[in-house]
Amino acid sequence: MRRLRTAHAGTGAMMPQGHTMLRKRQPAHLQRVPARRRPRSLVERILIGAGISLGILSGLGGAAYWGLSSGWGDYLMARAGQRLVAATMAAGYRIETLAVEGRRETSKNDVALALGALRGDPILALDLEAARQRLVDLPWITAAVVERQLPDTLHVVLTEAEPLALWQRQGVFHLVSRDGAVLAIEGIGRFSHLPVIVGDGAPQAAGELFTLLGAEPDLGKRITAAVYVGQRRWNLRTDNGVDIKLPELDAAAAWSRFAALERQQNLLDKDITVIDLRQSDKLVVRQAPLPPAATDQDGKANPADGVAPAVTPAATPGAAPKPAAQGASNET
Repeated sequence: MRRLRTAHAGTGAMMPQGHTMLRKRQPAHLQRVPARRRPRSLVERILIGAGISLGILSGLGGAAYWGLSSGWGDYLMARAGQRLVAATMAAGYRIETLAVEGRRETSKNDVALALGALRGDPILALDLEAARQRLVDLPWITAAVVERQLPDTLHVVLTEAEPLALWQRQGVFHLVSRDGAVLAIEGIGRFSHLPVIVGDGAPQAAGELFTLLGAEPDLGKRITAAVYVGQRRWNLRTDNGVDIKLPELDAAAAWSRFAALERQQNLLDKDITVIDLRQSDKLVVRQAPLPPAATDQDGKANPADGVAPAVTPAATPGAAPKPAAQGASNET
C-alpha cells in the first residue's frame, strides 16, 4: 500500500496526483441554513395588487386613447352600428306606421319632417330625444312624447297650445296661448272671435285674467277686449262698448261683486259708458252723453229723447286699434 504524502500548505493536506480532493464535512451546527423570507403583510399584498391592476388599466387606457385619437375607434363603432342596423332592418325593425295623438293645428307632414323619419327607415336608428326636441320647436307644440312600438310603429303624443286671445301691439295682432306664449302663426284671421288684449306684459298676465273672468261665465263671455294698464291692472271692454275698470288688488272680489249687481240691475243694458270698480266700498258709473238731438231749444237735456251711444265693434285682425282701448292705456 502506497502511503499518502502530506504537505502542509496552511489551509489543508494535498492529495497526490490522480486522486480527487476530499472535502471535510463541516459539523451540523456549522452548516449554512437558507434564510426564510418574511411573509408579506396584508397592506403590502394590496399595494402590489393595486400596482399590477393600475399598470394593466394604464395599458388599456393608452390603447383606447390611441384608438380614439387615430380614428379607429369611431370607425369600428360606426361599422358595428351599421351592421347592427342592417341586421335589425332585415328582421323587420323598420318604420311602417306613424301614429300621432293630440294633433289639431299641426299638419301630419310637419310632424313627419320634424321627426326626420320616413317610411322604411330603420326604427332603432332614430334618436328619440332629438326628434322630440324638433317637434317642440314647431309653433303650436308645447310638449311631445316620442316612443317606439316595436317592430314597426313610431308613436307620437303631442300637446298643442290653446289659443286664448289676440295681442294688439303697434297695430299688429299676434296670437297668444293660455300659458302666455306669443305663437308665430300666420293667417290668424280665423281667430278673430277671440278677445283682444292690449298693453306691455299683457300676454303673460292674460291667463290669470281670463281665469278670473271664467268665474262668472255669463258675464265673462261678454268681454271682447282688455287693456293691461301700467302692467298692474285691467280695463275691460264689453260687447256693447262699456268699459269696466278692475282694481289692482282684489280684482276677483270686485268682479264677483259686479256680477251680482249685473244680475240684479242689468247695468250693462243701461246708458252707461264706464263702470269703475276700483273702490271696494262703492261702484262709480259714467252715463253716456246725450246727443245734440236730445236737447230742447233752450239747450237743456231732454231725457225723453235720449239715445244710447253707438256700439264700437270689437277689434279684429287687420282692423285699426279701437280708440277706447288706446285712451284707456294712458290711465294709471
